[in-house]
Amino acid sequence: MNGKKPKRPGVQLVITVALKKEMPADWLTSRNVPVHTLAALRSGALRQLNSSPMGMLVVITGAGLRASKEAACWIRDNINPLFVLNMGTCGMIDKSLSPGKWCSPARVVNEENDSFELDRRIPVPCPGDLTHFNSLLSVKEAVSGDVPDQWRNHDIIDMECFAQAEVFNETKASFHCLKFGTDYSDRNTYSDFNKNLELFREKFKEMISLLDSDTAFQDKIIDITAIVPVYNREDRIQRAIDSILAQTRSPEETIVVDDCSSDKTRGILESYGDSITPVYLPENSGPSKARNEGIKRTRTAWIAFLDSDDCWEKDKLKRQKEFIRKYPFYQIMQSEEKWIRKGKRVNPCKHHEKPEGWIWEKSLERCLVSPSAVLLKKSLLEQYGNFDEDLPVCEDYDLWLKISRHHPVGLSPDFTVSKYGGHRDQLSRRYPAMDRFRVQSLSAQLEKEPNPDFRQKIIHILKIKLDILLKGYEKRGKHGDAQWCREILNTLDSEADRAGV
Repeated sequence: MNGKKPKRPGVQLVITVALKKEMPADWLTSRNVPVHTLAALRSGALRQLNSSPMGMLVVITGAGLRASKEAACWIRDNINPLFVLNMGTCGMIDKSLSPGKWCSPARVVNEENDSFELDRRIPVPCPGDLTHFNSLLSVKEAVSGDVPDQWRNHDIIDMECFAQAEVFNETKASFHCLKFGTDYSDRNTYSDFNKNLELFREKFKEMISLLDSDTAFQDKIIDITAIVPVYNREDRIQRAIDSILAQTRSPEETIVVDDCSSDKTRGILESYGDSITPVYLPENSGPSKARNEGIKRTRTAWIAFLDSDDCWEKDKLKRQKEFIRKYPFYQIMQSEEKWIRKGKRVNPCKHHEKPEGWIWEKSLERCLVSPSAVLLKKSLLEQYGNFDEDLPVCEDYDLWLKISRHHPVGLSPDFTVSKYGGHRDQLSRRYPAMDRFRVQSLSAQLEKEPNPDFRQKIIHILKIKLDILLKGYEKRGKHGDAQWCREILNTLDSEADRAGV
């Protein structure tokens, strides 16, 4: 294994807007985010993107469906991003609604009543004042005055989204739409639009707060606490801690949570003095409790976990900070890792290959985020309830699914983690039927999932896992466990019947 991965696109996020004045262009370019018209890109500006320190691009498409489609086709054929986000302003039909807020439509329609369902997830930090709407109508020409009656079947209006949704509908790039209501498409359209335009630009700046040209300021924003849970690892914990203390970009704090070890772990932690912050739990409670206790004590905005049997390369945090600066829209990311078994490096199986972007569906089968390789915002952990302390294993699988359902996950190609396996005290050896806990996690998430398509994806994986578990339980004569599987399968079949699947 040579450690090389297929080259990823340098530009992962393309933001499309119709008019240059809709974007804070000077603010963006001063922060190394390229802002180009389609004409500029065709004239050679694309070559500059390969050396750009930022992994996002703003494309000014020009007004109207034709210009919008032309720009979308060029982006599709020349950039191949992970995400395309159509932003900008929109008119509002319902005058009971207030302008000056973000709008997220469920589908986009043209005047011929063709439509596309939109991915309601947003690849950038979601605005707090986001309003969800049913439909966005993309029209051929703007109207100043009373809008046609047929337009009133929709919530908001623009002149570009449909054309881009059509282009990206069958590509690997995920297409998203986030609009900002500025006017009611009436006689006051132009004055209201100009009045709310500056507010839109300010709201946009707030959304991507990590964009700043001052490196020292960025370092202050991307402040990190390293959290290490440990239980009876006297032979390995020192290697893990030393790899943190040897970082070229040190974390602001290192918290090591001892889950009531009975070996010499405590003495090793005490030997580090003020270099680490040890936490001693009164009883052995498992990795979820240990990590959560560390999270509670964290004072930084970002958290990096390290399992006590793994270790980091010396530039792990440095490279992850660089990644977040390049792709500031991510709130969670991870690095590649080296797998070590019995002292030798081995190749992970194909199905363990780490995905990037919207990884939720791929992660339903198995955990594809490594705790030792991840860096994420503390606020994201708190939003999704931290690690489930009722799960003795698969607690990381459970949490990453909850997060990746709504947030994209970045992936740095750098191999900055050494992951050691094959030793006897791994939890996976203590709990061989780990799919039972994955079923427990998926069942709980199914109860809360409102989207029919996402529900069917969960059900599909649940059935596969339950069928395997059921056969194993029946073979070993575990009748109670087998009945538990049958009851869940019967519930899933009933839902499928109601849905006509």
